[in-house]
Amino acid sequence: MNNKNEIKFTVIIPVKNRAEYLRHTLTTCTIQDYQNFQVIVSDDGSTDNLREVVEEAARKDPRIIYVSPNNGLSVGMRDNFEYALNLVTEGFVIALGGDDGLLPNSISKMAKIIKETKQSVISWPAPTYIYPGAGIETGQLILYTKFGRLKNGFTILNSKEFLKRQSVNLSYASDLYSPMFYVKGAVSIELINKVKSRSNENRFYLCPTPDGYSGIVIAGEIETYAYSYEPLSIFGLSSNSQGMNYLSSDEKAIKHSQTFFSNVSKVPMHKELASQPYSPLIALMTADYLLTASDLIGWPGKFPAINFKKMIIKSIEELSHGLYSDNRLERELKILYEIAKHHRLEKFYVKAIAKKRKYVKKTPIEGNALSLNRLFLDCTLYQINDILDAAYTVSIMYRILPNTSFRTIFDAILNSFKFKINSNKIGGSFPNKSTWQL
Repeated sequence: MNNKNEIKFTVIIPVKNRAEYLRHTLTTCTIQDYQNFQVIVSDDGSTDNLREVVEEAARKDPRIIYVSPNNGLSVGMRDNFEYALNLVTEGFVIALGGDDGLLPNSISKMAKIIKETKQSVISWPAPTYIYPGAGIETGQLILYTKFGRLKNGFTILNSKEFLKRQSVNLSYASDLYSPMFYVKGAVSIELINKVKSRSNENRFYLCPTPDGYSGIVIAGEIETYAYSYEPLSIFGLSSNSQGMNYLSSDEKAIKHSQTFFSNVSKVPMHKELASQPYSPLIALMTADYLLTASDLIGWPGKFPAINFKKMIIKSIEELSHGLYSDNRLERELKILYEIAKHHRLEKFYVKAIAKKRKYVKKTPIEGNALSLNRLFLDCTLYQINDILDAAYTVSIMYRILPNTSFRTIFDAILNSFKFKINSNKIGGSFPNKSTWQL
């Protein structure tokens, strides 16, 4: 039974055609030990066996609910997110994609931090699990570290600092401290409703894509928010993920990508971005989120003016990584040119492109690796086969590694050395043969 004193949490999973991954995502939800909790899977007209997967999981765990916004017909990603969000009426909400997951017992940890800090938003640094074959053949688990180490505990962050960073850096995706509630955060429904009330359409999602916008628009409504150093959920990146589809030249991926762009084309970017169609460039998306939020009626968020020259340079830098095929590259360059023209920066844009005429193909890190701020694990080596395995792996690592210091390692080596010495000490001789011979 639900404890009336418990905060209610709802996970929304707006999804389409990810049955093979959703099975594992739902299992990460069913292993939660928190009772006042529900999972709403909103199916945007899937043509695979997604509904059967959800209904099978719901028979085992009544906290799971299956819905479809248009009786099996697709409404598009943005409207599917809005539909699912509108079904949440109390407590806190978290959004997951169909290949993401929760860490074991993470809802209980969220509730504890929220009760202790009395904040209406909590965020965390979600690791990323890359399914085998999704850009990296062996699969990979990426965790965020500080000077090579994992960290526990929580703190309180200033939302104004986050907004300032976004307007300067134009990089929402790499900001670990983003309060977005897509995978890496939970937000009270009161805040969601406050944002809706500022929109003429009384809706929350106003940009073509729903993830980073949620962090920016929410940050403008609050002074502070809680931040857990320990992750409470995990991103999944599968071969069916939209970002992978856009970068891939595979026919099936191109078809998925075209369908996606057809849906989001109904919602152009901000007029200061020349009302251009959606672009996956992080700098442009971040600018679109900031500008769209600032247009909301009475939105209290403040940030420095966007430097459009810097935005163009950062966008070209993204394109110079060599990840885009020629036709994708042409599309993004045309969008950037129109934005530059809107701000009378055509000459600046042409010169910036000329400087970057040659680009270098960046290859991802494969296998195990460690940097000051990331830990990379080879998933094939450690038999991490899906998002559920990855969630358990991260949970175990955060129980062990933050408490493992150089002193702990030194003591372990010393104890092993002492054991070796003591085990080799002469302790006497065997009994005389006559005492044991039959």
